[in-house]
Amino acid sequence: MRKTVFSFLAALLLFAPMSAKVKVHTIGDSTMADYDESTTDKRGWCTYLGSFFDPQFVEVNNRGKSGASSRTFYDQAAYWQSVKQQMTAGDYVLIQFAHNDENNNGLDVVEYNTYLTNKGEQPLTDLRGTCPNTTYKEFLRLYVDETRALGCTPVLVAPICRKYFSGNSIRRNGQHDLGDKFSKLENGVLLENQSVPATDHSMDYVYQMQQVAQEKNVTFIDLTSATRDLYLEYGEAQCTSLLFCQGDNTHTATLGANLIARLAAQLLSDAGVLSQYIDIPTSITATPAALSIGDTYSGVQQSREVLLTGFGLEPAAGNVSISASENLLISTDNETFAATAQAAYEGSTLFQRIYVHALYSEGGNKEDSLVITSGSARIVVPVTANVLSLAGGTAVSAHWAIDAKPVPAPVVTGPISAEMTLSNMVAWDTKSEFTDGDASDVLMVRFHNADAEGVKTNWPSTEIDENAARYIDFAVTAPSTMDVRLTGISMMLAAHSTSAMCCHINTGFGDDLNGVQTIFERKNFTNKTIEHLALTPILTIPAGETLHVRILPWHENTSGSGKYICVKDVLIEGQAFEPSDNTALEGTVQQGTPNKIIVEGQVVIVRDGVRYNALGVKL
Repeated sequence: MRKTVFSFLAALLLFAPMSAKVKVHTIGDSTMADYDESTTDKRGWCTYLGSFFDPQFVEVNNRGKSGASSRTFYDQAAYWQSVKQQMTAGDYVLIQFAHNDENNNGLDVVEYNTYLTNKGEQPLTDLRGTCPNTTYKEFLRLYVDETRALGCTPVLVAPICRKYFSGNSIRRNGQHDLGDKFSKLENGVLLENQSVPATDHSMDYVYQMQQVAQEKNVTFIDLTSATRDLYLEYGEAQCTSLLFCQGDNTHTATLGANLIARLAAQLLSDAGVLSQYIDIPTSITATPAALSIGDTYSGVQQSREVLLTGFGLEPAAGNVSISASENLLISTDNETFAATAQAAYEGSTLFQRIYVHALYSEGGNKEDSLVITSGSARIVVPVTANVLSLAGGTAVSAHWAIDAKPVPAPVVTGPISAEMTLSNMVAWDTKSEFTDGDASDVLMVRFHNADAEGVKTNWPSTEIDENAARYIDFAVTAPSTMDVRLTGISMMLAAHSTSAMCCHINTGFGDDLNGVQTIFERKNFTNKTIEHLALTPILTIPAGETLHVRILPWHENTSGSGKYICVKDVLIEGQAFEPSDNTALEGTVQQGTPNKIIVEGQVVIVRDGVRYNALGVKL
């Protein structure tokens, strides 16, 4: 039951307008982040955190970023600085880092690069690593101080465990304590494979976070211990099959992410953080409670998920019925889709993903629904979409054949410009050793990790996620007088000389890569086997703006040279339209970019009559 005894502050908030909602901003790494349901089974726990808050009073703004460490999230303009622009006095900030801070086995990357430079060696381009007892704590202090300076409340959240079982326990490094094996610099000498006893917490990121919490009088949530206990309760086999992504010891699937969000909500409530608004339900609930498709195009199918959960249900076994309205089809197995579905449960516990396909034949604002019934219980999940027509546009495209070295310039049609750039990557050579279905000996260009000067270097040995500074970038710039609505991104990808190559494909706008989203993920390509991608993200490039489509590769936990990611036939297509008329809006139109205005000194972008700030957040 939801708590009915409210503090005086809660009572005031109860009668405040909806604009007075408290926001909970979550910052951290890929274990928290949001993902496109149609591209990966990976789910961050903060995706589900909002389902445990009363939505009338609390809104979760999940800004977890794949590959981020406490250093890189702070240093890169698209992340911490943009989060601060979204914060309002009275908000809360949940801060979880450590997974990527552990790069370099506990060495701080700046100190290590100084050491390498002094030896005449190339410094690392991966700038994520921090030392737990020095720079990690320094960045946590910065987040705490800057959050408080904005009138907001910081909460330090210990990172979730990795699934590193050792018998009936989780290894020290799975709990983010590198004490069994770490590196350090001492008097200018690099010492590797160092160890300290378990009573020595100098290399323990969680302990050091707790020290900062005590020093700064900040609430500390020990999610590390809570997830360790959760994993042990399930056991290694069930953790692997139920809670985690396939072949992954770090990232959770839907059930794992949901259970961790539930744990985090309970710990926050126990600590008195927004406890009057936290509800840990036992009845059947749907997450999200309302499903927003957002902008989409007519004739383009969109895929979403709704998660049904229930604990302590009566009767102990039964069936839940789900029905969808006219523009929707649903499935419980992601294979067979229909207008209705059944979900069985037993043991008084329900956990069922409902896969939703939305397809609209014409433009306009659409309102549909899912109806979930079990006995006398009935839940309605509203499904909304803003459907944009593609009729009447001018076709545009940019095609990079990537069939030779050096890589040829793109072939461009329509009023756009395009270019390809590399960062810490090099186009090494071409090979005709790839299989594409029934075809063999297909030629592809091989790309390799490189230093800042483009010199081929070994892949780092400790990476589990993307490095934001290493990428192959395809940029498309809209004309100054037209918006471009993307209709497709396609390409061929493969790995060579390895089956441990992984990659993300991210999109973002401008030099700071605002509005970053991951539209594709692949772990462990099959060596020399081509994969064809046909992606349909709903993206509009405002007039005069640049969209970046970035391939970010990493070599999973394995070092070495001679391991390649290969790319061919990258095609970005769309339709160009005259921008929306902004003459009725209050603001000064920026010269040359008629979809961008200045309101009270701030840049406001207008797309189809909807205002967004410079970071792509709807106003």
